[in-house]
Amino acid sequence: TWQACNNGLPDTSGLLVVNYLLTDSMNIYAGLRYYGVYVSTDNGSNWTQRNNGLPISTINSIYKYGNYVFAGTESNGIYISSNNGLNWESKNEGLLNYNITSFYEKDGYIYTGTQGLGLWRRALTDITGIQSISNETPLKHSLSQNYPNPFNPTTKIKFITAKAGNAKLIVYDIIGREVQTLVNETLNPGTHEVTFN
Repeated sequence: TWQACNNGLPDTSGLLVVNYLLTDSMNIYAGLRYYGVYVSTDNGSNWTQRNNGLPISTINSIYKYGNYVFAGTESNGIYISSNNGLNWESKNEGLLNYNITSFYEKDGYIYTGTQGLGLWRRALTDITGIQSISNETPLKHSLSQNYPNPFNPTTKIKFITAKAGNAKLIVYDIIGREVQTLVNETLNPGTHEVTFN
């Protein structure tokens, strides 16, 4: 038997439209018509609106890549979040159509489908901020001291991967709480750098 699970979603007198659902290990993301993104952290029992920095508009598509959530809007283009939808920023540079219908990732590019102007792509390094500094194959993994330190508001963290595989770089506070996942993706061997804001 199906059961309604709309606690926290807007009351629209029977006209609520959920265009897209996506889940990861901790959250369920719902893209709504006219109301933006809602997130549930308890398997859909309760929902919270997560539109800080995101125009409250129709969400046609949601995509997750590593620690990044992509929201495809109707008329407002692409927005991304690196903290599970708490904050969003626009990533529309060079995009000529802001009616986003779908996402796909392959070989270091994020692809998006639009309504009316076909497919577009962008290098993921433009979005994630992870830059490969060297492709030389190092002997071992390592993590360098961030620079500058102390910093305000940004610092760069350099790290080395000795073989291809999933790399994860997480910032914790002094008492061990996770602050932000900076990297969670497959990287080739080499020296990489990421900016933490």
